[in-house]
Amino acid sequence: MKHAITALLIATAFVAAPLPSTAQYEKFPFFKCGVPTPYSFPGSSASFGNGTFCGTLAVTPPKNASDPCAKADLRKIEVNINPACDVKNTIVKATINGVPTAVSPSFFVPAGAPEGSVVLRLTQLGLGLGNDGDNICITLSAKTPGATNACTNLESLCQAPPGAAPGTCVAALVDTTLRCCAINEVSPVRPPPRLTCFYLHPRPTPAASTPFIFNSRECKRATDDIRYTIDNQIAAVGAELDDRVTPFHNCSESVASVCWAFSSPAEGAKLQEWAKDLVVRWQLDAIGFLTEFKCYPWLIGHQIEMVFAGYGTYPNLPRGDINANATQDAPPEQANIICTPDLSKMTYPKCTCNTTTFATQFGVQKWMYTYPGRKPTTTLFCFTVLVLNASDPTSPCGRTDKLFKAEIWGDDKQRQKLKGIAVQPAGAKNLTYRSPSWGAPGDQTIKVSQLNWTPQQADGGRICLELESNTDLDSFCLFKLGKTCWINFFDESLACCPLYPSTSIEQLLGN
Repeated sequence: MKHAITALLIATAFVAAPLPSTAQYEKFPFFKCGVPTPYSFPGSSASFGNGTFCGTLAVTPPKNASDPCAKADLRKIEVNINPACDVKNTIVKATINGVPTAVSPSFFVPAGAPEGSVVLRLTQLGLGLGNDGDNICITLSAKTPGATNACTNLESLCQAPPGAAPGTCVAALVDTTLRCCAINEVSPVRPPPRLTCFYLHPRPTPAASTPFIFNSRECKRATDDIRYTIDNQIAAVGAELDDRVTPFHNCSESVASVCWAFSSPAEGAKLQEWAKDLVVRWQLDAIGFLTEFKCYPWLIGHQIEMVFAGYGTYPNLPRGDINANATQDAPPEQANIICTPDLSKMTYPKCTCNTTTFATQFGVQKWMYTYPGRKPTTTLFCFTVLVLNASDPTSPCGRTDKLFKAEIWGDDKQRQKLKGIAVQPAGAKNLTYRSPSWGAPGDQTIKVSQLNWTPQQADGGRICLELESNTDLDSFCLFKLGKTCWINFFDESLACCPLYPSTSIEQLLGN
C-alpha cells in the first residue's frame, strides 16, 4: 500500500507542475545572432505596386580590419513572418537588381522556435562587400487569383515588433559561417497615391443659348452614375485599388470629375481598352443622341468631351493609369457632334412665325424651378426669361425690343391641371396671378398675353405655371422627354417667336 501511495503522489506532482517550454529561443531569429555584420537595410522599404517591395542594401565594413566579420559575406536573409499569414496561399519571388535570385524564397518553421513561428528565407544570395547599393526586392502574389487570405503586402506578411508600424519587417542578415549576423528593422514606405480620374465637360458652342452649368444636384447625379459604372468594371476585372484613397468627385461649373487610385499602373491598365470603348459609347449617350429627339434639351448647342487621365485642372491633365479621350478615340463625325434636337415631329406652334433661336434677344434659362403654389395641392413651375444676343441685331426680329407675349406647348386635354399663371418682371417684388388662358382646342397652347416687357423687365423675369402638384411634365407639356416644356416669345408683330426648351430640374432629378 505504501508503494502505491508513493507512486500516486509522484504522478500527481507531474500533472500539477507546468510543462517547460520547448522553445530554445523565444525571439526571432530563433538562433544566436548579434555579432556585427557589414550589411544592413537603412531607411525604409519602397513599394512599387503589384505586390513588389524593395530595400537598398548598405555595406559598412567594421573600422577594425581584424574584426572576425570585417570580410563576411551575405549568404541569406531571414524575415519574421506574421503567424496569421496564409503562407500556403502566398507566392514570394525575389530579385537582386532585377535579376531573380538563384534559389527561390521559401517559408519554413524554425526548429526551437515558439509554436506558430514562421520565417521567410532568401538564401544563396552570393553577396559581398562590393554589393553596396544593390536593390533587393520581393514580389508577393496569391496562388489563387483574387484570394483574400494571401499575404500580398508587408502589413499582412511581416510580424511587426511591438509598437512598430504595421508592415515593419524584422530581418536577420547572416553570412556563410552563420557567425556574423545582425537584426535589421525595415519600415514600410509607399509612394504617394497616383490618382486617375474621369472628366465630363459639356462644352458650349455658339448654338447654345446659355452654357450648361453644374449645380450640386446635377453634379451628384452625373458623378453617381459615372462612379457606379466604373466601380462595376473595376470589380469585374479584379483591379486592385490603393487602400489609402477613398474615391471622390468634384464639380466646377463646367466639368464633373470622379477620381480614385489603383495600387499600381498595371492594375489600372486592366481597364484601358474598356475605357476607350466607354468614351466612344458615352459620347452619344451623354447628349441624348439615341432618344427620339437626338438631343437632351438642356444640352442643346453643346459638345460633350470625356477624358480618362490623371488628376489635374481640366483640360491640362497629366497622364493617369487609364488614358482615354473621346475626342481622339471616337470617330471624328461622332466626337465633333453638336447636340441638335430633331424637331421634325414637333407640331408646335400652330401659328406661322420665326421660331429660330436667337431670332430676337429674348430667351429662357435651361432649368425651370419649382415653388409652392397658392394651395397645398399646387406647385409653381417657373421659366426664367433671359436677354440674349440676337443672331442678327439688324434684322426685323433682331431689332425687337419688347417681349409682347409668351406661349407654352401644353396638352389642352389636361386643362384642369393648370390652376393659374403667374408672372413677375425683373425688379417686381411679387408674382401677379392670372387665370389660365388656352388657345383653341387642338392648338395645345397656353397663352401668357399682354406682357409688354422691356429688355430690363424681361432679363430675370419669371413666367410660372401653377399646376396640380402631381402633374407629370412629360405628359402635360407633350414633349415627353426629360421633364421639359417649350416656350416661345413673341414680338408685337407676332412674326417673331423664337422657341426654347426649359426643364424642371426637380422632376428630372426625382425631386
